[in-house]
Amino acid sequence: MTVVQRTFTVPLDHAGQLFVADPISPTSPAYTEYTAQPAMDTIRDELLMRMPNRNTQVVIEVILPGDQVRPGLSDELTEAVRRWVQVQNKLDVDATEAGGPVSRRLFLFGVLIFLALQMTSYLIKAQAVAIDEYLVNAIGEGLSVASWVMLWFPVQLMTMEVWRAGLRRRRMRVIERVQVVALPRT
Repeated sequence: MTVVQRTFTVPLDHAGQLFVADPISPTSPAYTEYTAQPAMDTIRDELLMRMPNRNTQVVIEVILPGDQVRPGLSDELTEAVRRWVQVQNKLDVDATEAGGPVSRRLFLFGVLIFLALQMTSYLIKAQAVAIDEYLVNAIGEGLSVASWVMLWFPVQLMTMEVWRAGLRRRRMRVIERVQVVALPRT
């Protein structure tokens, strides 16, 4: 089993920028992807896009002004990042669990509307006579399409959102093993 290391070098003005972005103008030369929003959000988003496996070891090299680097800072930041991950995972689990009953109700409601619109579409098309066949078919097909559209959102909630939440939690477990190294700016 090979351990892959993914290193992020994060230049910051102070360690707090890992979690809270300072108000900074985009015209400032200090404005970077890590100062535009909290650095951990940027790192998390980048890791989510790259699909790290469970053997990935994430190292965050925090580059700080020399006077801010002190013994024990790396361990403190590592512990703070792990607490941040635990909170993010808890928020994600809570949001997914809260969406579960809603998505089940929406799915049931969507299926009922789907069936009602499909039956209405079938009955309308069955009533068509030669004179108004085009108009009746258009209305019937429109109801049929509308029934499928009504089913789309509940199905997406039941499948894609649950899948995405699981994927985010799995990747956050990679970040949970992160090691932060505070280095002085040279």
